[in-house]
Amino acid sequence: GDIPAPPTMLVMRDVSVANRQEQGERAITKIQDYMDDEVLFSYAQTPEILRYVRAFCGNDVKACHTMLINKPPGVGSTSRHPLHQDAHYFPFGPRNRIVCSWTAMEHVHRQNGCLVVLPGTHRNPGVLLQHEYPEWEGGVN
Repeated sequence: GDIPAPPTMLVMRDVSVANRQEQGERAITKIQDYMDDEVLFSYAQTPEILRYVRAFCGNDVKACHTMLINKPPGVGSTSRHPLHQDAHYFPFGPRNRIVCSWTAMEHVHRQNGCLVVLPGTHRNPGVLLQHEYPEWEGGVN
């Protein structure tokens, strides 16, 4: 049967996916704040991820926000996000002590939403840059 989501977890469905008559978990496009879900949060606690987080922050690590994003192909402009720094959306700090981890669950490339990193932007974590959409033709992120 269905297992109820923890009350702190937000499960979202994208209107463009719903319009395609997707049902069940296929209609879910985002799960936020899943720290209280034992199965989902176990991934954030894997030694491989924690090793890198600790390399930046030391051993005093706390998860402040978790998000799983499902971006199925062909959902249109609602799956596009402008290039951004995650710190822009975080109401906590200090910014030089925040680490974000991103893991693709499928092969990604410019046409289906790869992660984009601007070289050198890590050198001054206190500066937020202007956010814009990528300039490649046919790409999403």
